[in-house]
Amino acid sequence: MKKRILLLLSFAMVLMGGLLIQGANAKAATLNLKPGTTTEIKAHNTQALQNAINTSKKPITIPKGNFEVVGSIILKSNVTLVGATTNPADSKITLNNGPMTTETGKGVTTVNNLHLRNFTLQYNANMPKYDFQKHNVHVYQSNLLEIGAVPKAEATANYHAVYKKPTKNNIQVQNMILNANQVGSAALSIAKATNVNIANNQILNSGLQSGITASYTDGLRIDGNTVKNSGRSGISLYQGNGSAKAPVYIRNNKVIDWMERFGGYHYNAAKAAKIAPDMMLDGGIDSYGPANNYVYTIGNTVSLQKENNKRIADNQKTEQKWGVKNARYVGYTGIRGSGIAHAVYQNNTVTINSPDAISFMTFNLRLRNTYTAPKYILVEKNKFTAQNISFPIRIFGGASDGSLASGITIRQNTFTINGDIPTYYKTLIDVREKTETISGKLTYFGTSLVTVTGNKITSKNVKQIVAGTPIRKLPVVDTLYIGQNTLNAKPFQKIGGYLDTVIQLPTYKKGIISGGIMRSFTDTATKTIQLRDTAGKALTKPIALKKGPIVNFALKPFYSPKPKVLWITNKVGTKSVTKKVPLYLF
Repeated sequence: MKKRILLLLSFAMVLMGGLLIQGANAKAATLNLKPGTTTEIKAHNTQALQNAINTSKKPITIPKGNFEVVGSIILKSNVTLVGATTNPADSKITLNNGPMTTETGKGVTTVNNLHLRNFTLQYNANMPKYDFQKHNVHVYQSNLLEIGAVPKAEATANYHAVYKKPTKNNIQVQNMILNANQVGSAALSIAKATNVNIANNQILNSGLQSGITASYTDGLRIDGNTVKNSGRSGISLYQGNGSAKAPVYIRNNKVIDWMERFGGYHYNAAKAAKIAPDMMLDGGIDSYGPANNYVYTIGNTVSLQKENNKRIADNQKTEQKWGVKNARYVGYTGIRGSGIAHAVYQNNTVTINSPDAISFMTFNLRLRNTYTAPKYILVEKNKFTAQNISFPIRIFGGASDGSLASGITIRQNTFTINGDIPTYYKTLIDVREKTETISGKLTYFGTSLVTVTGNKITSKNVKQIVAGTPIRKLPVVDTLYIGQNTLNAKPFQKIGGYLDTVIQLPTYKKGIISGGIMRSFTDTATKTIQLRDTAGKALTKPIALKKGPIVNFALKPFYSPKPKVLWITNKVGTKSVTKKVPLYLF
């Protein structure tokens, strides 16, 4: 009897388990998609996918295969789209004449809790592509995957803080292949969003714009992606991204080949408008600005697929179409920080072996209704390598708030230049005066505070580590701290012209502050230094410095063991100017 009861119980459990499995399978939203390219199949797939997005309460599984759709696929809140396996190449959605987007074209939409993972999204490779040798207009302009958008009225009005109102929240794009096949604009565009995670994707072959581009977005994490063959930048922060409470993190990505298509388009548009074309120098990892704040760019690799002597194709096409000789209207910049503040660039590797290499890094102010100057910038422990490079690091209009960390600090980096710096002064860090027109008036901007310490340079051609390049023959850098740099393993602190106050990093020992004041060859001022506290009370007597390339000093404060401010008076003729300089004590 007991054996019979046990047998019946076992049978019942097996039956219930089978029913549960069937129930679970019945609830799984695996799409009924069909392979093929006929009009009927595309229409069927489009309807099946869109209906599932509109109605499903469960994750939607895209089966194995390549499935073509037509028109735009509109994404909604609380939708999860996943591939059949963890290999994103197994499940493919091929778009033919519309993007996958959150936008309906009927006003700004609100989308929350959107998750995409484990499948391929691609444009049909046979869709029209822009070629400036053949076309005068951008033939197809949609992004491949578009999450959020900036309305046209806001986009044409330049940056306004009031436009930074999130309409998208909790967005995840993970383990995807996004292949635009050089069609349209960006491969992945994010706008007006918060809490966005873009991780471990392959972002391939964008159209004219960037692999990943973001606008008005906070809490953005771009981690572990491979971004390859981009029309413009690999990863681009357009404007208004990041905040103190919700920073932007760009970490451990590989950016390979950028500026592949946009430069020729830009040149062609300028020629068609009969204006002089300017250079296109967007970075592999780029801040366009303004108002990109609290950005952490860490552990990324920026490089070219062809390691040696890769030219930018659009320069060659420009030569062919317009008869230009040795065109260099498009150039490689590894990382650009335009209109960025409160940013860390750490442990990145930038390798650009190309005749079109312009800069490893560039920082410049940006004015687009709001003014953002580079400040609170740390460039630390990065590895830069090139054969030839014109301006290894360039700075235009860097600002400072007078605190120890508020300027631009470049320290403990490795620079390897195996060939030449093909510019006259062969300067590692070129700081340039910047102009902007404000209220109809031309305004000039120098750079307030730069610190260059502990960098290791390997090069046969570097002649000076920092120099100013002015427009008005006035000092470009207000205060420069320098020290502990080496060139080919030997101490190297040689500076160029147009630097106002240059201080060798002071040391503090047994109550005495020791350091040196250096002079650029354009500095003719008589100098006096004095320690004071932050309230302006004297801690030492004023000391007049003799003229010379470097004058050492030793100051013992009356009190206050580590004062924070060094007062320096510069006198030229009868004009005397005293300024407060933050005192770095290492």
